[in-house]
Amino acid sequence: MSPPAGRSAGTTAGGAPLALALCEVALTAVTVAAVVGLSRLFVDATYLVPVLAFALGGHAVAAACRRFGLSGWLTTAVEGGVLVVAVSIVLLPETTRFGVPTGTTLAVAGQQLSTALATFREVVAPAPVEPGFVLASAITVWLLALVADTAAFRAGASVEAAVPGLTMFVFGAALGSPRHRLSSAGLFMVALLAYWLAQRVLAHGSSPNLMASGAASGARALVRSGAVLGAVAVVVAVVVGPNLPGASASPVVPWRASDRLGPDSRVTISPLVDIRARLVDQSDVEVFTVASPGRSYWRLTSLEIFDGRIWSSRGRYRKIEGSLPSAVDTTAARTTPVEQSFEIGALASIWLPAAYAPVAIEGVDARYDADSGSLLTESETAAGLRYRVGSELRDLTAAELAQVPSVAPAEVAETYTALPDGFSAAVASEAALVVDGAETQFERARRLQDHFRSGAFTYDLTVPAGHAGDDLERFLFETRRGYCEQFAGAFAAMARAVGLPARVAVGFTPGELGPDGRFQVRGLNAHAWPEVFLSGYGWVAFEPTPGRGIPGGEAYTGVPEQQASPADPTTATTVSSGQPSTTVAGGAASPATTTPPASSLDAAGGPAPERGSGGVLGPVLVVAGVLGAVGGWIAALAALRRRRRSRRRSAATSAGDRVLVAWAEVCEALAGCGIPARASETPIEYAERAAGASGLDHRLLNALAGVTSAAGYGAHEVDDDAAARVVKAADDVERRCSDLLDRRARWLASVDPRPLLPPRSPRIDISSRAPVAATSGR
Repeated sequence: MSPPAGRSAGTTAGGAPLALALCEVALTAVTVAAVVGLSRLFVDATYLVPVLAFALGGHAVAAACRRFGLSGWLTTAVEGGVLVVAVSIVLLPETTRFGVPTGTTLAVAGQQLSTALATFREVVAPAPVEPGFVLASAITVWLLALVADTAAFRAGASVEAAVPGLTMFVFGAALGSPRHRLSSAGLFMVALLAYWLAQRVLAHGSSPNLMASGAASGARALVRSGAVLGAVAVVVAVVVGPNLPGASASPVVPWRASDRLGPDSRVTISPLVDIRARLVDQSDVEVFTVASPGRSYWRLTSLEIFDGRIWSSRGRYRKIEGSLPSAVDTTAARTTPVEQSFEIGALASIWLPAAYAPVAIEGVDARYDADSGSLLTESETAAGLRYRVGSELRDLTAAELAQVPSVAPAEVAETYTALPDGFSAAVASEAALVVDGAETQFERARRLQDHFRSGAFTYDLTVPAGHAGDDLERFLFETRRGYCEQFAGAFAAMARAVGLPARVAVGFTPGELGPDGRFQVRGLNAHAWPEVFLSGYGWVAFEPTPGRGIPGGEAYTGVPEQQASPADPTTATTVSSGQPSTTVAGGAASPATTTPPASSLDAAGGPAPERGSGGVLGPVLVVAGVLGAVGGWIAALAALRRRRRSRRRSAATSAGDRVLVAWAEVCEALAGCGIPARASETPIEYAERAAGASGLDHRLLNALAGVTSAAGYGAHEVDDDAAARVVKAADDVERRCSDLLDRRARWLASVDPRPLLPPRSPRIDISSRAPVAATSGR
């Protein structure tokens, strides 16, 4: 017989429960060590607790299913169901209804995973801990735990069981940053060696050739020697390995992402991926302070690539030698020099904040990209750095910008007006409608800015991140709610749709002036805004986000300086004229007003109801829930039947008992066909009646009944060969009985739990009892 489900191929019936449990714990440790190794992918360890919980949960559920004797496919179904519930309650609790997943749960999970996939294509470690990354990691580690448990304790593939954890560790090592390299590798080696040692102990204890005392002493010796060898191996690998000659040389095979980058190249990520986290979760965290005689947006970088999902950049940052040049002509603009002194705090960014446009930097090793006008630190992050930057702030007025001709260098026009294939025709039409009649590039940019500030759009931090595809259309035509990411991204995309070279800049608003004369910049000051190229003036910032205003930009934007209030990041404060500024005031152009598009109004002129899938999704979820419940009920009953069958057969230790169990199973199969046994019938009588009623081979049933009678009432024991033939014949009868049932009968049998209930005592009929008998006990 094959070993029961849930027992390793190398474990005998006697087994070694303690050794098996030790092996389970060691395999779990391999997965845990792989999860810890993912810390090299993220800027902090906030991912660790939820992902570790899913790693432990995946292993625990798999072990519980084995303990209950569930089959592999049923275990997979149970794991999937528990995973859905765990994700909903642990990671997406606000989308559930009393802990039950809803359509919103599915939609939010899908959106988070989609955003994570898009960000993954642009991100480089260490990356921000985004919800989509945590969700993807949790699901992956849960499934890897199931695969590892199945390989180790069901398929008997003890070596292959370590492959899932090893795959996750290699993934983190290949894409992760250099930090924690030795510690994470050492931890994973310890876990891997512990699992190998536990498997050896399990195999040793399960050997049938060892006496109990010899097995125990041998296991202890194996643990001692294995632990010593493992410790020596880990110490040599972690301590001696990195100090060997050539250990720090370039790899022969560049398998890490960082190994494939040239000496003058550095992959960068889109800072939009963590802007909402700064605005909401880290709003009170001081990211840096700056001493400056002038207020400005402290700019990190600009993003010129829009692939339909996310804005990103592929700047080439060169080592700084002397002054910082501009890639575009800005000779027509009047400028004011400003020197800033930065002290970076909790800013996990590779970009260095500076007022635009920087012309010099000192006090830090940095690189510079002339196209984006942004600075990049040579360190892992900017946190803890101090440096000085010289910038030239431009003094702009609407009158002079209105005279700018609609021309741009070929490379600027090609790069900064590009839109992805399949860009929304509705968005392009809306952009054309907004700028209709505008004659200059500046006027078109103002029309777009004022469209978003007309009062039809609302600043809202509660909306999910995103500015691509359906997100863009939903923002423009349905919700009209968002924060700076949506406003800046929508402005830039619409500007490109009407031929305006545009990009998205990311950085911080000025912050609050402290008593020490330094601006205190917090997470709530994180911001994104669009920039438009105007010939002779370079890249000019505009401000479509309600509640925000560029310092000194009122002369051409028509918007006074505003930024988030420290008391409430969702509100704005207007800066008083008493605060320092080197910008020059000028005449403001009259803001243009536009009418909300017809697509956002209903027939009565009011706001159109939001479009969504809620009306359809509700019934679909109800149907899916019912089908899932029925499927789970059927699967559970099938598992219980198999478990009862396995236990009943295992309890039959003699040949006669095995014959009686086989006959009981035949009786159950015949009863399922509508031919139950009668209490007064002998096995032979029942076999003859059942054969006539069912059409089954009467000779087979009579033979089974005869051996059963001999086993139950005969004077001599039935031999093992006869019992084996009876068991085989009983299985054949059960299959034939199943073939007799039509589809409906099989369905009813699969959902009927009554055959699993214990037999009840015969009922006593009291209807014919005399009244005297009923009252005599009073």
